[in-house]
Amino acid sequence: MSEVIEKKPKVEEEEVAEPAAKKAKVEEAVEEAAEPATTELLTNDAGERYLELAGQKKRCTVRQWKNNVLVDIREFYEKDGKTLPGKKGISLTLTQYQDLRSAILDGSIDGAITALGDGN
Repeated sequence: MSEVIEKKPKVEEEEVAEPAAKKAKVEEAVEEAAEPATTELLTNDAGERYLELAGQKKRCTVRQWKNNVLVDIREFYEKDGKTLPGKKGISLTLTQYQDLRSAILDGSIDGAITALGDGN
């Protein structure tokens, strides 16, 4: 008599159910990633949008100059009741800003900060 032996298909990876707590955290992280936080930008007298950095002394302003969009990070000072831009600062072109943004998003900047021991 010939015996019929059933062969089970080879399973390369066995599925493991995630614990409910871990699954909830993963789903929560996915939801947070799907809905990026939006920082409210202010508007200056010239109609340019800006974000105050470290109180009222520094700003990141999005402006247009000679038909170029710039991201300007600069110190400001008060004179005669007006807030004016100081000499200390940098204006990034869109390409420069995109390079910086990529380095921030991929964790390169945070990695360099952590390597220096100041990852707070």
